[in-house]
Amino acid sequence: MASKTHVYTLMKAIEVVFPNSINLLCRFHINKNVGAKCKQHVVNDLQKTIDTLWMEVVWASDEVEYGQRLHQLEQACVDYSGFINYVKDTWLTPHRHRFVGAWINRVLHLGNTTTNRVESAHWKLKQMLGNSIGDMVKCWEAMSNNLRLQLGNIRASFQKSFYEVEHAHVSPFYGYLRGSVSRAALRRIAEELLRVDYVGTNRQICGCTLRTSYGLPCACELGRYRVGGIPIPIDVVHVHWRKLTMEVELEIGEDDGSEVDMTAAMDELWRRFRSLDVIGKMALRSRVCELAYPTMTTLCPPPEKIKTKGGVKKKGKKPADYDVYRDPSYHEYVDKASQSSQRQSQPSQTSKKIKLSKKQPQFIVQFPNHIRSYIEDVVNVESDGNCGFRVIASLHGYGEDGWPMVRRELGLEIIDKDRSTLYDKLFSNRLSAVRESLMIESFGSQPPEKWMSLPDMGYLIANRYNVVLVCLGNPCITFFPMTSSHSPNVSIYCIGFVNQNHWVQVR
Repeated sequence: MASKTHVYTLMKAIEVVFPNSINLLCRFHINKNVGAKCKQHVVNDLQKTIDTLWMEVVWASDEVEYGQRLHQLEQACVDYSGFINYVKDTWLTPHRHRFVGAWINRVLHLGNTTTNRVESAHWKLKQMLGNSIGDMVKCWEAMSNNLRLQLGNIRASFQKSFYEVEHAHVSPFYGYLRGSVSRAALRRIAEELLRVDYVGTNRQICGCTLRTSYGLPCACELGRYRVGGIPIPIDVVHVHWRKLTMEVELEIGEDDGSEVDMTAAMDELWRRFRSLDVIGKMALRSRVCELAYPTMTTLCPPPEKIKTKGGVKKKGKKPADYDVYRDPSYHEYVDKASQSSQRQSQPSQTSKKIKLSKKQPQFIVQFPNHIRSYIEDVVNVESDGNCGFRVIASLHGYGEDGWPMVRRELGLEIIDKDRSTLYDKLFSNRLSAVRESLMIESFGSQPPEKWMSLPDMGYLIANRYNVVLVCLGNPCITFFPMTSSHSPNVSIYCIGFVNQNHWVQVR
């Protein structure tokens, strides 16, 4: 880190040259300096405790928490006035607004709270230079090679964001963001999504730190999207996270003499499509649909549970330490013999595995007798008034937490202009009531009028997802798609109504 005099001189210059800018200080170096001063003034037994209290001061989320954490630090340092005076006089009093979370969380810093990134690049350049006695040509080549490596790494990270999808981001909730937003941004959004369950849509509880300091949707925003069953719009993500190219972007109104045009590319795509056979056309169409309809998915659960055979079985007892049999190596025979001799004097501690059935008898007994023998499994879901929509979301590949998407898609189905006559005949004067039952205002438990009910929702589900919906209960009902011709390959969704108030998935 530069000397203290140079830092203050630079800060004064920034105030003069860039009076409207916000200047932050590097947290990493401040923490290092405070840690070094702590070792000089505090006994070894308390150093770790005081370091922890200091970090809590630095990461305080608001001014009230900052005051509480600072008071705790002062109480712990009653006998170390030299250290606490250094911390307050050198850093907290004059510069807390430049590195303490309660203040810098109000600034759009995009995660840059240290100078580590710059210093890491500087270190790599020094490694390539080797020493300080090279001529101009050698230094130029080293800097050029260093820049080429950095650009290569940046482009590689862009390509990963384009083509690689992490498991946590497969949900249609991220449909507009996949391939258009940095993976680092998607990870932060996924972490923030975990707060939605207790934040809901309340801005005061949320604090909106992610929106203010990172330019990404915060928990209360994500909560509103989830309640509405709407995928995260790409416009709510700061342009910093959407720039996945090294090309210089043109300013508004600026023209470089060329026009961004896809006519030639689309004509070539059509020519290629016509030249392919049926299989090639289906493959190309699938790839184009991924770009054209990012929030839709072609994935669906298998119609039957696939029975796996496992590894190849050989005669004789397989070793206990291997899940797939193979001939042990020489050293493994020796190790096993040694372990066996050591256990001869010890009592046997083997435990029998208890095989638990996946079936839930409290649910199965509520289904008709002639159906029970065919039931392989019953999958329970959370009973919060959304259980029916959770079951459909799980069957459709959204996952249980994708229930808001199901509510939204069924709401779109009922107002589809092409099917308005059909639903007018089905629901008659109850059409508005059915539509209202799909709309919710908040998370948590839903009242009975918002629960999934049959036969109303059965028609919508079968038509929207083009599936056969089998409902086991009292009575049993089956719904077929009414707007498409029947296919032998159509998916079958089987659900069960139990306890007179709960839906489960039945296999």
